[in-house]
Amino acid sequence: MRYDIHVRESARKKIAEMAKDMSRWEAKPRIGEKEEKNIRAAIRPFPHTTQADDFRIGGVDGSGDYPSFAYADSFVYVASASGTVYLTEPVHGLREEAALNEPTLEFVWLPGEGEQARERWLAAFASLAGFPVREVIERSDYREIKNHATRRSHSADDLLEDLILPRASDTANVGIQLRSTAELGTGLRLIMREPSCRYVLMDTTSSLPLVKTKRQSLFYEHVKRLCCVEARKRDVAFFTISKSHGLPAIDQIEGLAAETLGVGVGKVAEHWYMRLPFAGEDAWTFSLTGERQIPPLGAVTYLFRLHRNTPVLRLDLDRVFWETKLKGNPKAEAGLFGDLDYCSHDQRAFGYPYPIKACHDRARLSNAERDALKKQIIDAAVAAGMKRSLFRDVSAATGHT
Repeated sequence: MRYDIHVRESARKKIAEMAKDMSRWEAKPRIGEKEEKNIRAAIRPFPHTTQADDFRIGGVDGSGDYPSFAYADSFVYVASASGTVYLTEPVHGLREEAALNEPTLEFVWLPGEGEQARERWLAAFASLAGFPVREVIERSDYREIKNHATRRSHSADDLLEDLILPRASDTANVGIQLRSTAELGTGLRLIMREPSCRYVLMDTTSSLPLVKTKRQSLFYEHVKRLCCVEARKRDVAFFTISKSHGLPAIDQIEGLAAETLGVGVGKVAEHWYMRLPFAGEDAWTFSLTGERQIPPLGAVTYLFRLHRNTPVLRLDLDRVFWETKLKGNPKAEAGLFGDLDYCSHDQRAFGYPYPIKACHDRARLSNAERDALKKQIIDAAVAAGMKRSLFRDVSAATGHT
């Protein structure tokens, strides 16, 4: 694509038409008067929190190289994730503690196809999750949720047999599975850590993409729900926080929040939260979710804003935990968001819980680190008798790095 594409007349016309289409979509009324009243009633404030009692909060994020390189018809992937734990302090805010003995780092070789590829997949999953695959499936409550959603029974053996294991060359889907499992496995280690955290946070959602399918599932769905099960046992609040809520007309929600909290027209309201209703259970529905499964099955979803310089965020948590700790208890809800606010005052990530940002910085592999890992892997493989000429970095070879 040439640099001067932006001056071509055809491009200008297409951009103009697309802008008109976007404007027509954006201008559609999305929230009715009755729903506005329900939203106003659901919006609740919480105080700007500059003091907190002592508690530990953990964060998880992942990185990796998907793929690192190819060898003949096989691929090598590098999956990594990091977990941090911080202790609140009255004066200094957050103080980092030693969390895990080492970050998650897994090297995964996937042959092109066949039973050997399946064996490698299951071995990688077990290593990343910290437990055998079948044990994860048995201990997680994902099977229970799937049974209810599909109205059919699934045994652990059925779910193990029907796990979706992409071909080694399907790099996008392989990357999603390995990275998600690495992150959730690290989150599981933080949840089970002693001394325990009050909160463990991850930058994702609680969505279960295949929970409504009759047979198939993704392994990380099972690990995600195992995190919820183990968190309940230990009285740990396991939250997923997403910067991309994916909802339209969020500006209308923010406008209603500003009016409800009395900050003035055109201003941004801070320190508020709103729980999204359960379809068919609450007395009102939230039309902006459309056909999306929000809240996800087995979870509860909140929208919230900490500070004006960050967008509205989405928080998902385990529904059983919510029913036990937060349902019908606005004071406990406000305390939860106050704790998150207290952990969002670090200037390196103001308005966003710092433990997740710290993990992101720590887990991210730089280009130099990726190159160093590639060299180590290739050198070791060549020493074991493999041909150096068959190793290839597809992106580098085609000028896409």
